[in-house]
Amino acid sequence: MSSSLDALIEPSITEIPRPAVSDGAVSTLVGHNLRRLRKQHRWSLEELALYSGVSRAMLGQIEQGKSVPSIRTLWQAAQALGVSVSWFLESQHDASVLLIKPAKDVASPLNPGDGELRALHMPTEGHRDEFYELRLAPGARLSLTTPAKPRRVNVALSEGVLEVRIDETFYQLGQREALQFEGTDALTWHNHGLIETKAFVVIKPVSLQSALVAARA
Repeated sequence: MSSSLDALIEPSITEIPRPAVSDGAVSTLVGHNLRRLRKQHRWSLEELALYSGVSRAMLGQIEQGKSVPSIRTLWQAAQALGVSVSWFLESQHDASVLLIKPAKDVASPLNPGDGELRALHMPTEGHRDEFYELRLAPGARLSLTTPAKPRRVNVALSEGVLEVRIDETFYQLGQREALQFEGTDALTWHNHGLIETKAFVVIKPVSLQSALVAARA
């Protein structure tokens, strides 16, 4: 009687079925995502190897789905490409059209001295090319953080006036004028006019080859 009672009281342990995941499926997914993201950066395997510290041979094996990378290797690649480690394990990176809606108050006037740099790209997609709308109230200043690696910055002014400071040099932009800058120097925008400044900014990583050419010029 007691054994029957114990059987009723003792909780039964039921194994939860888990999906079977093969090494081949993981390596194929990671390899596809790594190659796709590298191509978006317009980097060669040699350039990714230089930036990540992972050998070209290993990166090639991963892209071909012939090797399941370690967490350390994925972390190194993720740091170089500007994504999280989990990004390589996600299968929803193939959307060709993304609709990015602004915040409800994005069109409201800026307070005196305020500025904003609104992203017009989707950072979670892993793209290193960045696209922004720049707004500066009269008297406002906005600076970009100094990057560790070279970048190319294009600024196209649509309304107002804009003073661009690159390191210790100043440039004045009028309506419909544009400026392109490449390097790692400090960059600051200043609206010295009487009306709000509006501009569009594109920031792209500079490949190793382009950086070497620019340095020799």
